[in-house]
Amino acid sequence: MKTFPVGTSLVVLCAVFNVFLCFVSTRGWVFTSSSVVAAAEMLILIAGFLVIRKTISRRIMIFSTLSVMYMIGAKMINPELSFKLIHDAAIAYIFYQIGVISGMRQARQAIWIIMILTLTLAVFEIFNPAVFGQILNIWQYYVQKGGISTTAINYSQTTFFASGDRGGVGRTFFPSLLGPHRVSSIFLEPVSLGNYATFVFGWCLATCRNRPGQRQILLFILCFVCIVLTDSRFASACCALMALIRISPLRSSSFTVLLMPVIATVLLTVAGSLHEIPGWLPAIKSDDFSGRLLFSGQLLNYWNLSQWMAFAPSPVYTADTGYAYILSNLGLPFSLVCLVMFAFSKNNNQTAAMMKTCIAVYFATSLCIGASIFSIKTAALLWMLYGATQTIGSPGAGGKAAARKAGEDRTLQGGFSSR
Repeated sequence: MKTFPVGTSLVVLCAVFNVFLCFVSTRGWVFTSSSVVAAAEMLILIAGFLVIRKTISRRIMIFSTLSVMYMIGAKMINPELSFKLIHDAAIAYIFYQIGVISGMRQARQAIWIIMILTLTLAVFEIFNPAVFGQILNIWQYYVQKGGISTTAINYSQTTFFASGDRGGVGRTFFPSLLGPHRVSSIFLEPVSLGNYATFVFGWCLATCRNRPGQRQILLFILCFVCIVLTDSRFASACCALMALIRISPLRSSSFTVLLMPVIATVLLTVAGSLHEIPGWLPAIKSDDFSGRLLFSGQLLNYWNLSQWMAFAPSPVYTADTGYAYILSNLGLPFSLVCLVMFAFSKNNNQTAAMMKTCIAVYFATSLCIGASIFSIKTAALLWMLYGATQTIGSPGAGGKAAARKAGEDRTLQGGFSSR
């Protein structure tokens, strides 16, 4: 008797619940405030917790308790410190464990269901953008939930997200054929679709083998289709970097995983110091890849030691800067502890080791320009895929015993390291 694919169902739900809420918001049935969206996420996380509750080891409970106590103590020193990273870590751990319990079969199911849904809606969006915008008013949805300010000016005069149109900049891929519009599909934001294509490409690199049925050729092609439709320059560059590391001796190195975000942070800070404007607070001067890179570097360079330690609030918002978001809420020492724990956590096989390296590449690069990688609509699938790779070659792979063993071998991996 086949069991219900709980893991697949929860991950697919994470990917599509925002588009459902956007639809009911557009119809005027529900005002989708931030509380409504948060409640939906919490219900999914509670369901996920119930699935993995018997696999949680004592070591995880001790580490989680100490981490929360640390953040509460830091909050007393720095009142502006946010507890949202606890939520982000919970997503990573819960869905990693769901991946270990579910195994590769449900991971593949989740990838293909989400890919089919994504491309189906993407094709409709690219050929009928006006009708798509009438069905899904993304701008209104993000205003209602607080993702876009009510005073923000909609320069594109469409119902899409702010980054849904290249405007005068022009597309990178097939500008004449596809026009300025950037597809977002079920993810509602072009950035999230690019993120999804990036880590699925990484999973393909980790799992592909030169054997019939394991070459992942179709999935590689579909990832590139997603990247082209969403016109993600970041995704194309990140996938190229992953491919280069895949054929290098560094593909399974824990030191590579450790050093990539450290080097990225150092380089950003140095770049910020070279473009410092005395007496001016850092700000995004151009809302593109280079503009966000420069802003991230200038902000890190502007900080003093107390802000690097998370003992003082940042004078500038950090939601649009990944590394600053983590450091301003965890502090440099605890961030390094979590990074070391993730980098040197046990890999059960070479596929899992390669997948961890791909995750490190994805995090190290994406955190330079934002914190969108922590969104549950993409993060749930990412961590499920990583957990599933840990079961390859294990007796009884995908069972609760395997999940319990994996939980004892590592602690909250990836949730803090690398919203």
